[in-house]
Formats: sequence, C-alpha cells, structure tokens
Amino acid sequence: MRSGDVLKWLRNASPQRGQSFFYTLEQQATLAIARAAPHWVKPSHLSLLGAVAAVCAAAILVGSHSWPDLIWLLPPAMLVNWFGLTADLPLARLRGGELPGSGMTHHVAELFSHVLLIVAYGFSPFLSARAAAIILVCYLLFSSYCYIRAATRQTQQMAYLGIGVTEFRLLLAFWPFIAIALGVPESLHDPLPGIDVAVMALALIAVLGLFGKLFKDGRRIAAASTQEK
Repeated sequence: MRSGDVLKWLRNASPQRGQSFFYTLEQQATLAIARAAPHWVKPSHLSLLGAVAAVCAAAILVGSHSWPDLIWLLPPAMLVNWFGLTADLPLARLRGGELPGSGMTHHVAELFSHVLLIVAYGFSPFLSARAAAIILVCYLLFSSYCYIRAATRQTQQMAYLGIGVTEFRLLLAFWPFIAIALGVPESLHDPLPGIDVAVMALALIAVLGLFGKLFKDGRRIAAASTQEK
C-alpha cells in the first residue's frame, strides 16, 4: 500500500479528530479490507455481521457462568465485531455510496453492540451489575456528547485521551482475562467489590472531564457564532 493512497483515503474520510492510539493503523487496515472486499459484499452486510458478532459475544459472556471455557471465544467474536463495524463505512466511501442510510445503519449497529456487551458484562462473572450500570451510563453520556458535537460542529470526536472505539473494543475483548488475573470473579461476592470502587472513581473523573470539555466546546461554538454574525 502506497503512502499516497493512505493520505488520499484520510482526506476523503468523514471529518473527525482521530486521536486514538490505533487510528492511523486502523485507517490503513480498513482501506486494505475495503479494497479487497468482493463486489457482492455491501456495507450493510458488514454492519449486520458486526451486530451478530456482538450478540454472540454477549452470549459467550453470560454463558461463561456455566461453561468457563467459552470465554476463549470472546476475542474472536470481538474481532468479527471490529471487522464488520470498522470496514462498513470505508467500503461505502470507496464505492461512492456513502448515503445517510449507510451511516445510520453503522451507528445503530455500533450503539446496539456496545450497549448489549456492557449489559452482558453485568450478567457475567467478570463485572458486577452495579459496575456495568455505571459504565453504561458513562458510555451513553459520552456517545450523546459525540453525536451532539457532530451535529453542532460537523466533526466527530472519536477518542478521548487516546481511547476510541477500537481501544474500547479491545478492553471488552480482553477484560475477562484481566479480571481473572486480578481476582475479580472471586471478589464479586463482597458487599462492595474493589472493582466497583475503581469503576466509580474512574467514572467520576471521566464525567468531570466531559463537563469540562463541554464547557470549553460551548465557549468555542459561541465565539464562532459571534464571528459569523
């Protein structure tokens, strides 16, 4: 793949601030996937594939209560989820068919996948229902802010402190193994597990940071509106 192709691809992509750790590498990978996709594969097929993979991953998490070895299937399921929901829009752009419907299908499938997986973690041996609920609230807050910001500034903030959708998927894929190493499953029977305390603290920091960013962006939007008058 030539560097000129990558730069052209990045220029033609939707306007966004790609600040995540794996942004550039991911753009190169999705370009290669989109160019190699058979002609009969449509963006909607990939979006559906990603959503179905999320359902499988959620079933793996819940089923790991009874069948612990199922958890080894979680990373492959999340890989398919990443493949479908990362390559669908690039494929649409490459074929010149990035219609509003393609974007709508992608965002609905991605939102469905993440919400389903966070809820499934609450019913798994690797996270308490309380911690999962806190994470879900934070995810919905950040997602809402992302979409509002896109509507008001015609740009999408896809990452915060280097953590974007791909990094979040990696965490969802490998958290069970981290949790086992930290002894989280055994601690969930405590009145207040340590993982809950950690999630609460991180959630508080994240929400405060979000409100700070909201205040700064509000001032920038107000200043830009004043200049346009």
